[in-house]
Amino acid sequence: MNPIKERLAYLKGLAEGLNVGQGSPEGRVLVGMLDVMNEMARTLDRLTMMQEQLEEYIEAVDDDLTDLEEELYGELDEDEFEYDADLELDEADTGIEYLEMSCPNCKETVFVDEDVFRGDEIVEVLCPECQETILVNDNSYEDGVEADDLLE
Repeated sequence: MNPIKERLAYLKGLAEGLNVGQGSPEGRVLVGMLDVMNEMARTLDRLTMMQEQLEEYIEAVDDDLTDLEEELYGELDEDEFEYDADLELDEADTGIEYLEMSCPNCKETVFVDEDVFRGDEIVEVLCPECQETILVNDNSYEDGVEADDLLE
């Protein structure tokens, strides 16, 4: 039995020992509060059980993912990889060319796929810095440069 249920059972015993009940307004309030606390304890037990089941499930998924990664990539030492924050992907690595443009709101550089500029339709791009929408191909660039000029 968990500590909350133990304490609640103790309080119910005290209330019964003191003959707290429906005879007085205070007794009705206390009995009602004990009923509410009992329901809260049952709900807490259900939530705890569900949380434990979710943790077991996530652990199983994590184990399966680890097995899958080892199968796909083989066992790799963590020392083999060094993260370089300044590392940028070359065009050959991605096969995608990006063009830079400035956000009209915060002046932050935004990278946009070159194919977006080649299309005729207006495309909305979200600035990663200020979260404002930037319209691409609406022919209103801040430097007065058209999309065709950017691609040359």
